[in-house]
Amino acid sequence: MVASTHPAPPTPALSVPRLLFHSAVAGTMVQAYVSLQALTAELRAQAGVVEEYGGQYQFLTILGLLITISTFALSALRDVLPLHFLHQAKRVFALAALPVEITISAIYWPLILAAPSLMLPPKLDAEPAVDGAPPALFWIPLWMDLGLHAVPAVSLIIDFFFLEKKYRPPTSTRTATLLAAGLGTAYALWAEHCNKQNGHFAYPFLDVMDGPARAATYAGATGFALLVFRGLNALHQ
Repeated sequence: MVASTHPAPPTPALSVPRLLFHSAVAGTMVQAYVSLQALTAELRAQAGVVEEYGGQYQFLTILGLLITISTFALSALRDVLPLHFLHQAKRVFALAALPVEITISAIYWPLILAAPSLMLPPKLDAEPAVDGAPPALFWIPLWMDLGLHAVPAVSLIIDFFFLEKKYRPPTSTRTATLLAAGLGTAYALWAEHCNKQNGHFAYPFLDVMDGPARAATYAGATGFALLVFRGLNALHQ
């Protein structure tokens, strides 16, 4: 038997700063998610409101957050156990999470600053509006808001540019396109299904749109996510 002339790839050494970064980001997002769950459960109990069909999983923010938490959990695990399949799994999750989280932030922050009633649902315990006044909105603490709508996107960008390699074809071309189209279509179908069950959308801005406008919004967000990924990947050295 002839020994292989190709050396085995070097095993990466444990990097404490890398591990701390991945763990801190995952912990911040988990804390925001758990705190939001506790807050909404308490408000539902106070208002005597039953949780709707789909619960918080109607929100793209929550679905994206769970993918991002998985990405950073895999990253932290790989920092401790330098196994190839962990890194490959993290890359797959990041391929989905990076464009989704940037799209979420790009939609959320302009609306929350300019027209919060199009993004935030009414408070669960709000009194009925009188004299045409708008209902009180469900605001969450700023730290929680940042943990849900800013930390994921910013952390993924930092991780991608400073701790990861760029994606190469066919992953950056065919796979990224199919993944964006699949996730965009899946969320559109899920949002429409939840609307039929609950009588309204999780995001109020979808309630003011007709069917074609919502279809255009879903398609536009999917296309934006794909363009964002390709742009960032092209900028990566």
